[in-house]
Amino acid sequence: VQPLARWYIETADDVDVTDDGRGSWKVLYLFRYHDDGGASSSSTVSLAGYITLLHVHSPFRKPPGIIVRVCQALILPPYHRAGHGSTMLHSLHAYAETYATTAAALPGMDILEVNVEDPAPAFVALRDFVDYQRFSSICSSTPSKINDAAVMSDNNNNSGKLNLNYLLKEYKVTNKEYFLLVSEERLSSVAGALKITKRQAQIVHEMYKLAQVEQWKEQTLLSKDTAKNNNSNKEEEEELIRQVETNYRLMVKKSLRSFRMEELGACEGGKEEQKALLGRWFEETSSHYRRLLGLKR
Repeated sequence: VQPLARWYIETADDVDVTDDGRGSWKVLYLFRYHDDGGASSSSTVSLAGYITLLHVHSPFRKPPGIIVRVCQALILPPYHRAGHGSTMLHSLHAYAETYATTAAALPGMDILEVNVEDPAPAFVALRDFVDYQRFSSICSSTPSKINDAAVMSDNNNNSGKLNLNYLLKEYKVTNKEYFLLVSEERLSSVAGALKITKRQAQIVHEMYKLAQVEQWKEQTLLSKDTAKNNNSNKEEEEELIRQVETNYRLMVKKSLRSFRMEELGACEGGKEEQKALLGRWFEETSSHYRRLLGLKR
């Protein structure tokens, strides 16, 4: 399948899956089964896509384990826009979840993280969407399921509990504290549970909070329409909405500043240029999240 990469993936390099110099390789394939109406006992299949996976041993992690890197991901053009990319990424994470129980697993080794090598913009959107789906699924579980979700933290040798009370119960959207940046310990906990990077853990938190803000705004506006004859609290509600939106914007900007510190430091125009750059990054990030969440501007 390697020649396909050169046709469909820009700047693609050949991957020799027999070369174990960097680590071990696996390929996740997606096939289409063709129904011949029972004319024969055998099935005809066509290749619809594939993902190449590099497994790298990471002995300095606590606990030690394996990092899986997505090097190539391709869905052939006839199968675009049908949800197959999302299906393959969910399958990849299911594989990562059960890896330790497979015959191919090294003794005592588990997959700690799935990351992506130089993702294209379309794959970035796909990864963010799938990671958010998985995180949202945990958040929408019953409290007992959340409290019983065993995770292996990156900085802890013992399995702990994935406690999301800080996100689900501790503060309301209208509290400024709801928009404090998530601590490194909590990001590590979520990243360990979902087997994603800490940066991706931050992204899914930001997407989740944006979804909660929009849901709260919709409920607030709905209640205001119901009580439209009473205008006494109208200005207070509008001010509260503006404040919540401001708190969210400041949270995302702080995250962007921390993540892209080197780029900000390279600005020659001083604080004004940095401020303008942060504003542009926020608008791009917000539009990206809204597009994935199906939210209107």
